[in-house]
Amino acid sequence: MKTSPEKTIKQYVASWNVKGEADIKAAFAQCWAANATYTDPNYENVLGVDGIAALCVGSHEIAPGRIFHVHTLPDHHHNVALYTWTVDIPGKETKGGTDYIEFDAEGKIARLVSFFPPL
Repeated sequence: MKTSPEKTIKQYVASWNVKGEADIKAAFAQCWAANATYTDPNYENVLGVDGIAALCVGSHEIAPGRIFHVHTLPDHHHNVALYTWTVDIPGKETKGGTDYIEFDAEGKIARLVSFFPPL
């Protein structure tokens, strides 16, 4: 059964808040396709669940206690979506960004490109 863009995006953002490498991988596996790619201003073509999980683990080390939120629900059509998110980083102001997503036939993320100012 195909997952809705809203559900996939909520799962994806919630996955960034999970702690512990095994739990992070399990969370991303629910919304991230096996060969999905992630690109942002700092990283290019992070590949698969292991790649996105490693990025998340590193993110916890760089900004301990940070919490991501969906800011606006996605605008979507066909197999693409656009939405905004925020991140609360202890001791810093809230930051935000915009993600462009392409979904696979199951509704999992196949490609994500993130845009944000320096965190």
